[in-house]
Amino acid sequence: MAVGAGKVFVSSGYRSMTALDAATGAELWKTSVDLPIHGAPTVSGQRVYVIDVDNQLVAFNVNTGRQDWSYRGITEPARIMRASSPAVSGDTVIAPFSSGELVALRAANGQPVWQEVLSRTSRTSALSALRDSAGRPVISRGFVYAVSQSGVLQSMDIRSGQPKWSLPVAGVNAPLPVGDVVYVVSKAGELTVVNRDSGQVYWTRDLNEGRVRKEGGFLGFGSKTVRPVWSGPILASNRLVLVNSDGEVVAFDPKTGALQSSLKLGGAAFIAPAAYNGALYVLTDKGQLVSIR
Repeated sequence: MAVGAGKVFVSSGYRSMTALDAATGAELWKTSVDLPIHGAPTVSGQRVYVIDVDNQLVAFNVNTGRQDWSYRGITEPARIMRASSPAVSGDTVIAPFSSGELVALRAANGQPVWQEVLSRTSRTSALSALRDSAGRPVISRGFVYAVSQSGVLQSMDIRSGQPKWSLPVAGVNAPLPVGDVVYVVSKAGELTVVNRDSGQVYWTRDLNEGRVRKEGGFLGFGSKTVRPVWSGPILASNRLVLVNSDGEVVAFDPKTGALQSSLKLGGAAFIAPAAYNGALYVLTDKGQLVSIR
């Protein structure tokens, strides 16, 4: 879901794109698409953008629902069960695909400007062969920050796509550039702080310290190690806030990484929290929306 131009835009896995009136909820238009859409739309100016499961980026007119243009990336049959969304700045659309491609296109006509592949070969596991960029790319101060689950965190010039720095970090959450640093959470549950300009790592904190547990098995045999899955972070009230699959919302000091507070949600959370008007909103896996002041 995305909000803009007085409308609420909703993409659907049932092969449709819908615009609703933000004030009344009345349906303004509904457009059928060829394939399911698992990611949230992105609205900017006169267009709303979505990526379908076949790595096709589609741009719709916000007023009519007419398809303005489309761009098809490399088809990738295997992907992470998280879906990303495009990022837009001015006349540039940054589209992440499950192939590991990151493509910059002109918002006016969908013409590609540059392309980078965020992929790192690894033999550590079968999962590392998946190159999906499941975390939404972030545009800040003329640079694009993106991370792939195969192990690349990269900063790129938005005009040329030229990499400024790259680090071996595997993640499925969007990086968070704030001030002179970039925060990112890895698949292993490590919160890392990186210098925005140089890529120097300041510190890394293991979020799963004290949270790893054994499940299943009999008398210790056949049991498996379970680690929480983390989503976020966001910066709210000078705190880095994350949620996890153990049903916690946890706040850390953004300068030191020290734990400041934690709260049980009553259900697992897999979507990064959102902050608005002094409140923090978290959607749990049970479909409950929790507001925290």
